[in-house]
Amino acid sequence: MVTVVVGSYFEEDHIRRIAAVDERVRVVYRPDLLPPPRWPGDHQGPEGWIRPPEDEREWLSLLSRAEVLYDFDRTHLHDLSTVAPDLRWVQASFAGAGEVAARAGLHESGLHESGLRITTASGVYSGPLAEFVLMAFLAHAKDLDRLRENKRAHRWQQYLAGTLHGKTLCLVGTGSIGRAVAERALAFGMRVVGVKRTVREDDPAREFAGELYPTGRLHDALSGADYVAATLPATPETELLLDRAAIAAMKPGAYFANVGRGRVVDEGSLVEALRSGHLSGAALDVFREEPLPQESPLWDLGNVIVSPHATDMVPELTDRLLADLFRENLRRYLSGKDLLNELDKELLY
Repeated sequence: MVTVVVGSYFEEDHIRRIAAVDERVRVVYRPDLLPPPRWPGDHQGPEGWIRPPEDEREWLSLLSRAEVLYDFDRTHLHDLSTVAPDLRWVQASFAGAGEVAARAGLHESGLHESGLRITTASGVYSGPLAEFVLMAFLAHAKDLDRLRENKRAHRWQQYLAGTLHGKTLCLVGTGSIGRAVAERALAFGMRVVGVKRTVREDDPAREFAGELYPTGRLHDALSGADYVAATLPATPETELLLDRAAIAAMKPGAYFANVGRGRVVDEGSLVEALRSGHLSGAALDVFREEPLPQESPLWDLGNVIVSPHATDMVPELTDRLLADLFRENLRRYLSGKDLLNELDKELLY
């Protein structure tokens, strides 16, 4: 019998679907011992939440018998291997599991040897994130701000409209989010180029990117793009990849979107480029510091869309996809097959 302990709030119908995967699976779900959701689909709970002592003892008893953990127990990140000695696999409810694994030390050598496997939710949130990017691109191309202002002023003013057709999109990151953005951009007639850590002749990204550049040629890729979308995870390699020099290399008037991680971008240089007009605008769902500080100039820039890291909160879609992913991985785990989205503990994605 494989004991699966659910480490964050999940709707009961999804719990039932997970439990139905195989009779060899025992699913333990105790929502009374978990952080309460702040909104539908929330898998984290309130910041700083702690269990009462009697609940903590009961929770530790459950963890001690867990072989599989659905989602990280954020109250025991740093001692997970101690409180859950039989743990063999953690399925995260989010795509950026590498950041959490690194903070908790779950990528260190001892856990390599123990065989603890971590799988991410890569792909689950890609569709909503891609919709946000294309929403911003369309609003920019069609000058939605002008239309709204003219409507407010009752002003009938014809103007030349823009289009996405024929424009070049540079994807900085060609993983599941990059692919989802590219698929939608191609439907609008855009030309897509991609930037990734390494480029191979048989690279899967060639299915949607007309050209691929290694990160060593990032500036070349940026210089010809009308639109740039960053979809990268936060890793030591991606930290400030889009620095002052990279932003300066972007085509004058280019539009920028970030739905990866805020640590990838030099925010100060981005603000300067937006103020000067070197970049025509930006749509940002992620920031270096979250919540975005009240004093951040990004709040007051009229050519910037600020989303509070929430554009992928579509629980009626994403929770179903999360359950589907975990169910498939559970089948694979039971049959000894490779797991989907297994975290590379060196690359952290």
